[in-house]
Amino acid sequence: MSVASQAIELVRRLNDPRYAAGASQISRELQEIQLSDRGWAAADAMLDHEDTNIKFYGALTLQIKLNKDRNTLDNEAAIELKSRLIMWFVRLTLGDMPPKLIIDKLCSTLATYFIQSPVPWTQTVRQIICSLHTGDVVPVEMLNTGVYPDTSQVINQLSGLKLFMAVRFCRVLAEDIQNSALLGSQYHHLDKAFKSNTTDTAILMTYVFSTRTPLSTEIRVEAINCYSAWVTYGFAHWTTDLVALGLLHNLIPMVIEHVLHNEESVRDPTIEFFVNTLEYRSKFLQKDHLESMSLLVRKTIGPQCLLQSRDFLDPTIVAFSKLISAYGKLAVKDLISQRNQESSQELIDLLRQLLRAPGYPAEDDQVIINVTEFWIEYAEQTADTLMDSTEDEVPSLAAVRNDLMQAVQIYIPKLQAPPFSEMSEWDEDNVDQWQFFRDNIADFFDQVNSIPETHLLSNMVVLATNVLPTQQWLHLEAIIFSINCISDTIALSDENVQALSALIGSSLFNDIASNSEEVPNKLKRAAMTLVDRYSSFIKKNPDFLPPVLTFLFTILASTPADKIRLADASAKSLEQLCSSCRRSLTPHLNELLQQCPQALSGPSANSYQKEKIMAALASVIQALPSEEAKAAPLISLIEVVESDLNSAVTTLREGNLEESEVLGTSALQCLASIGRGIQAPTNDVIDVDSDDEEGSDDSATTVNFWTSQTGLAIQNRIVQCINIIDYLHNPGEAMDAACAILRAGLKETKPGPFVFPPAATVAFINKAQLETPRIEAIITTACSFVSNCSRKSAPHMFHEMSAVYLRVALVMQQLGDPVNDPQLAQICIDFLQRLLVSYIDVLLSPSDDDIAATLQFVINCMAGDAPMLKRAACNFFESLLGLANPRTAHSLPACRVPPLSVLTAFAPSLSRALIFNIGGLAQRSELESLCKPLRALVFSQPGLAKPQLEAALMDGGFPSSNVGEKEKRVFLTKVLGLRGGRQTVVVAKEFWAACKGTVTSFN
Repeated sequence: MSVASQAIELVRRLNDPRYAAGASQISRELQEIQLSDRGWAAADAMLDHEDTNIKFYGALTLQIKLNKDRNTLDNEAAIELKSRLIMWFVRLTLGDMPPKLIIDKLCSTLATYFIQSPVPWTQTVRQIICSLHTGDVVPVEMLNTGVYPDTSQVINQLSGLKLFMAVRFCRVLAEDIQNSALLGSQYHHLDKAFKSNTTDTAILMTYVFSTRTPLSTEIRVEAINCYSAWVTYGFAHWTTDLVALGLLHNLIPMVIEHVLHNEESVRDPTIEFFVNTLEYRSKFLQKDHLESMSLLVRKTIGPQCLLQSRDFLDPTIVAFSKLISAYGKLAVKDLISQRNQESSQELIDLLRQLLRAPGYPAEDDQVIINVTEFWIEYAEQTADTLMDSTEDEVPSLAAVRNDLMQAVQIYIPKLQAPPFSEMSEWDEDNVDQWQFFRDNIADFFDQVNSIPETHLLSNMVVLATNVLPTQQWLHLEAIIFSINCISDTIALSDENVQALSALIGSSLFNDIASNSEEVPNKLKRAAMTLVDRYSSFIKKNPDFLPPVLTFLFTILASTPADKIRLADASAKSLEQLCSSCRRSLTPHLNELLQQCPQALSGPSANSYQKEKIMAALASVIQALPSEEAKAAPLISLIEVVESDLNSAVTTLREGNLEESEVLGTSALQCLASIGRGIQAPTNDVIDVDSDDEEGSDDSATTVNFWTSQTGLAIQNRIVQCINIIDYLHNPGEAMDAACAILRAGLKETKPGPFVFPPAATVAFINKAQLETPRIEAIITTACSFVSNCSRKSAPHMFHEMSAVYLRVALVMQQLGDPVNDPQLAQICIDFLQRLLVSYIDVLLSPSDDDIAATLQFVINCMAGDAPMLKRAACNFFESLLGLANPRTAHSLPACRVPPLSVLTAFAPSLSRALIFNIGGLAQRSELESLCKPLRALVFSQPGLAKPQLEAALMDGGFPSSNVGEKEKRVFLTKVLGLRGGRQTVVVAKEFWAACKGTVTSFN
C-alpha cells in the first residue's frame, strides 16, 4: 500500500466509530506519516480525495509539514511550496461550494506560509485573486507584465465562490498575523510585506461593500469581518502611516451604509464592528466619520428604535441600542461641554427615551441594560469634570444635572422587582442580567450623588415616605435599594440629616414588622441593609433604635424555616447595630434580654443566629458603666450556654454522640461570641498576633472586681464551660471555639470576665498532643499567650511560659519531620519566634537535648521544600543571631545556656542548610529569605562563619556539580568581605544561578 493510500485509510479509521478504542494509536501512525518526508505526497493525495474529512486532513498535513520543515526550505523549495498551496486553494473552486473548514484550513496554511517562508511573498492578495480568476497558479513575476488587468477588473470577473474565498483569505491572513507572536522589531519586513497588500485588499472590499454590486449575504458578512480584522491590525501597527490607514478610512462610509442593511446577518456584524471601534479604537475614526455616525444615531436608528419601544427584545433594536450607547460614551465629554447645542439635546433625549420601555429589564427590555452604560459614563464624566473645575467653569452644569436627575427618576421604577412567583419563571440568564442591571444602577446613583446640588437623598426619601402608606412593598423596596446605593457618598449635612430622620423616624420599620407576613423578603433585606449602611447616623440618633431593633427581632422570630438566610441576615444586622450603638443601648438592655428567648425560638432559629444574638447582647453589656453592673446580665448569658452544655452532657450519657457534639459545639461557639462581643472597643484591644507594644495597662478601675470572689466565680464558670471538650466524642469545631474563647481574653489590655488567670490558659494548652483535634488552633492560642505576656506592663511569667513551651516542644517532637504537617510546623515556628523575642530565657532553659531538638526542628524546616516554612525558619535564625551579637547580648535576660554557645553548637547544621539551599536546592523566590540569616551570621559571628561556611561549601553532598572549588572560594570570599551587607543578596543570587546551571546570571 502506498503512503498516500495508507494515510487515507488511517483518516477513514480515525473518523469511524468502530475504531474509537484505537484512536490514539491511529493518530500516532498518521502523525508519523505527516511529519515524515512522505507527508507532502500524502497531503496531495488527501486533498485530491472527494471525501470532505480526508480533504481536511490533507490541508492539515500541509500546515504540519510547513511548521516542521520551514527552517529547511531553500528559496526554490519555498517558491515551489507556495505554488502547491495556491494550486490546491484554487482547485477548491472547481466543484460545488467546499466546506468552510477546508477553505479555512488552506487559508490558514497560506497565512502560515506568508509568516514563516524564507522567501518574502510579495503581491500576496493580487496573486491569490489572479490565480482564482484563471483557475491556475499565476507566477508573481507575471502579475505586473500587462498580461493580467488591474485588480479591480479581475475582481469584477470572479464568481461568487471565488470572491468569497478571496475575501476569506484576506481575513484569515490579517487575523493570523495579528495573533502571531512574531511581530517584533526583527520582523519589520513581515509587517512591511503585509502592509503592501492593503491597496489590493481595499479594492476587493470596495467592490464587495458597494451597494450596486449584487452579491450574496454570505460574501458581505465575510467582507465586514475581513475589514474588522484589517482595521484591528492596522490601528495597532500603522498609527503613523497615514497612507495605509487612509485606504482603510476610505471604506468607512460604505461600511456605515451596512448598519441599515435589510439582512440581519449583515447588519449585526457591522454594528458590532462599530461598537468595538467606538469603544476600543475610536481614534481610527475621523471627524467626518463621527459626524456621519452622529447623524445615523440621531436621525435614523434612534427614531427607529423608539418606534419599536414595545419590543425592546428585538435583536435589531438591541444591537442598535449598543451602537447608540457606544457613540454616546465616546461623545460624552462634548455632550457635557456643549450640552446646549441642538445635536447634544437630541442625543440626550434619545438616550433618555430609550429608558422608558415598559416591562422589566432583561426579561422584557434588553435595551435599558445597554443604554445604562452611557448614563454611568455621563455621571462619571460629570463628577470628574467638577473635580478639575469649579461649578462656574461648567456653564452647562444645570442642564447636565437635570439630565441625570431625570434619568434617576426613570430608573427607580425600573428597579422594582417582579413578584417572586413571576421571577421564579425567568431563565437563569435573565435573572443574572437583572441583578447585573441593579448593580450598575447602584454605581450610577453613587456617581450622581457625588455631584453637588442633586439633593438625591432628599428626593428619594420623599418618594419612600409617599409610597409607604400605600403598602406597595416592591415599589418601596426599589426606593430603599436606591437609598442604600448612595450611602458611601452621603455627607451628613443638615439636609441629609433631616432626610434620614424623616425616613428612619417614619413608620417604615414598624410597618414592615407589623405586616411581616405580607411584606416580601426582598424589602426586609433592603431595610436591613439600610440599617447597616446608615448605622453611623442611627448611632448619633439613638431615639431611632427601638423600632429598628423591634424590626430585627420580629424577623428573627417570624421568618419561616425555609427562609433561613433572611433570619441569618437579621441576626448579623442585629449584632452589627448593637456593637456600633452599644453605649446608646445600655438603657434598653433588659428589654433586649427579654426579646432574646422569643427570637431564639423562631421557626428558622439556628446556632448561627444564636451566636450573633449573644455577641450583640454582650457588646451592650460591655458598655455598662461599671464592672459590677456587667455581672448579672453576663451571668444570664452564661446560664444559656450552661443550659445547652447540660443538654449536651445529658445527650452524651444517653449515648447520642453526634447530637451531643452538635449541642456542645454550638454552646462553645456562643460563648466565643460572647467573648468577642464583650471585648473592649478597638482602642482598648491589643493585637495578640503582633509584637508591637500597646500603651500602659491601666486596670485600676477593673482589677478589684475581676480579682474578687464574684469576678473569679464568673471566670471559673466560663472555664468550666470550656472543659466540655474533655467529654465530646469528636471535639474538632468545639476545640476551635474553645481556643477562640481563650483568645478573646488574650486580646484585652484590662482585666475582664474572659481575661483568665494565666494558669487557666496554661492548663488548657497542656492538654495538647499531636493527635488532639485542631492542634493548630491550640498552638495558635499559645502564640497569643506569648504575645499577651510580652507587653511591657505584664510580669515576666517564666514558669507558666516554660510549661507552654515544653508542651509545644512535645508536639514538635511528636510531629518529627516538619514535612508531615507543614501548616502545623509553621505555627510552631511562629511560637518559637515570639518566644525568642521576649522569653529567650525560657527558650534556652530546658535540657541540652531539648534545646537541640528544637533548633534541629527549625533547621529541618529551613532544609525542606515548603517555602513558607523555610521563610519562617530563616526569620527565626536571623533573630537568634541578632540576639547573640556581642554588641547586644549583655541586654538579654540570664539564660541557662548562652545564645552564643547554642549557635556555636549548631553553626555546622545551620551553615550546611544555608549553603545547600543557595547552592541550588532553593527556589529563586526563597533566596531573599535565606540571605537574612546568612548576613546575620557573617555580621555577628565572622570568626564562626568562615570555617563553617567553607566546610559546607566543600561538603561531598553539595547539591551542584556546575561549580568547582574555585567558584566556591570566590563566593565565600565575597560573602565574608561584605560583612553582612545588602550586596550579599546579589552575590548569593549569582552563585545560585551558577549552581543551577540553567542561567548565566540572576536578574
